[in-house]
Amino acid sequence: MESSFLLRLPVEIIHRILDYLNIKDILFSFRHTCKTFYSISNIYNRLTLEISNHISETRIHRLYRILSPENVETLILRKSYFNNELNNIDYFFSFNDIHRFTRLRSVYLHSMYENDFRTIIRHLTTLSTLESLSIFDRRILKDDIIILLSNVIALKSFRKLDFDISTRITDAISWSNHNTIQELTLNKCSYQQWCNILHHSPNLRTASITDLDMNNIAKHVVFITYPQLTSLTLNNIQVPIDQLEKLLSSYPSLIHVNLTLNIMSSFENLRRFSQWEYFIGEKLPRLENFHFRISTRISHYQDLTNIKSIIAAFRTPFWLQYKCWYMRFNYVINNEGAQFIINSSINGHVNIFQNFQNGFISYCTSTRKDDDGPNMHNTWNVIINLPEVTEAIRSRRFTIPKYYLFDNVIQLGLDIDHYDRWQESSSFELLSKLVNLSQLKEIYFLLSNKQTFQASHVNTILEKATNVRTFGVKNNGSLRDNPENECAALSRQIEHLIIRSPDITNMKVIAEHVQHLSTITFICEWSSSRTWKEVINWLKRKERKFSVTDDHRSIQIWMKNNIDI
Repeated sequence: MESSFLLRLPVEIIHRILDYLNIKDILFSFRHTCKTFYSISNIYNRLTLEISNHISETRIHRLYRILSPENVETLILRKSYFNNELNNIDYFFSFNDIHRFTRLRSVYLHSMYENDFRTIIRHLTTLSTLESLSIFDRRILKDDIIILLSNVIALKSFRKLDFDISTRITDAISWSNHNTIQELTLNKCSYQQWCNILHHSPNLRTASITDLDMNNIAKHVVFITYPQLTSLTLNNIQVPIDQLEKLLSSYPSLIHVNLTLNIMSSFENLRRFSQWEYFIGEKLPRLENFHFRISTRISHYQDLTNIKSIIAAFRTPFWLQYKCWYMRFNYVINNEGAQFIINSSINGHVNIFQNFQNGFISYCTSTRKDDDGPNMHNTWNVIINLPEVTEAIRSRRFTIPKYYLFDNVIQLGLDIDHYDRWQESSSFELLSKLVNLSQLKEIYFLLSNKQTFQASHVNTILEKATNVRTFGVKNNGSLRDNPENECAALSRQIEHLIIRSPDITNMKVIAEHVQHLSTITFICEWSSSRTWKEVINWLKRKERKFSVTDDHRSIQIWMKNNIDI
């Protein structure tokens, strides 16, 4: 150990390394490695201590014997309401006085007993180091505890507050004038409470609210401007679009906005949202990052023309060139009817394995940087769950439309798990009524280990979809029986094969035996620079051409040597 390079590192660097270890590893393992590490661990003062009812009393007692409370920077206390027999928090503090934790910077309290809660909050009011407090507690707290909470918020060192508490408590707290809070997270509050907090928080820069209640607001209420706020997240907000515009207009300095907006009213709200380039340019001129999810229920087969006009509105230079904000659009049919969803997207790329919403039919399209403009013809991707569509038709919850809902569907995903009869002629007839097979360019089978991939089933569809050149399959165990034979049996019209979730052995076997394809692409669920190490070494020995994407999620192998990379 004396020759270890770690021993030659400055203590500050080793402390940075310890920041990535938990308290158990630091005190029970690292500390006992050698005398040097023993000394370093004794002066390391950024420990995170978590006590809950899931920790054994033996481990708690070990912590008590070794732990120096003044070295704890983050304290996490969790009590479960579902296990009232154990109170490990009381047990731990029967040995350790809370007042010995003098350097606390961050505290998280979850469902504490009232007396414990009061004792800890009272101690926090005495600290000059406290910066962050998180509380999850839906009870109605007593007045003396609310006063203590108000005093904590008033601390000059305080910067970050995360409240998942009753709105009655939020109302009762005294928000001191000119508090120093910079970051605020609230699970629920009313608009009046939110304005009260903003009024007393001139340093607040970042806010996130899961449920902002904007009911009971007078139509002609004056929205006060709060220029201090630069980042705002609003989740599950259900308000008319004009009220949302007034709300956001109150924060003209916003740089980051994240919205989850559920519009249950008219389609006109969605149309107005699609015209926000004018609203943003005038009211939010500093906005740089705009992330959102907006959804609305619509009538079956209606509003399709309106949907196309809404998509076109997001293909103007403002969205695509000036802001570089791209959109992903989903039209979903499920048991509740039809739903139209707009999501912001980093690059507009549509991944048929990931970017679809739950439903027995789910269409998807997007805007991208190289789009030609508002008059561009949309290309659509669709996933069809054949078993659920068949059942919906049988139970009269779905009627086959007289015309194709969307023209130019170029990518088809078939979800056929647990449906052994999908390859029957009636299924193909149903499929041809839902999608114009002649326009398809790519087909994907979404299989799990309940199904085994068989090339003959694919080829039956390809006979009707003559323009398809790319076929993909989500593996998950479906390529377990003679994968090289099944892939080799694919129709010769397929030039590109894509396999998601492959295993290394099958990758080598398929790449070795399937020769009629131009490329094979393997996609994995994880991302690491070492993901394809074994395969890359094998390909190099075989002198095969290949490329790996920048995120290391996929590798493409060129099967024909005359193809340039």
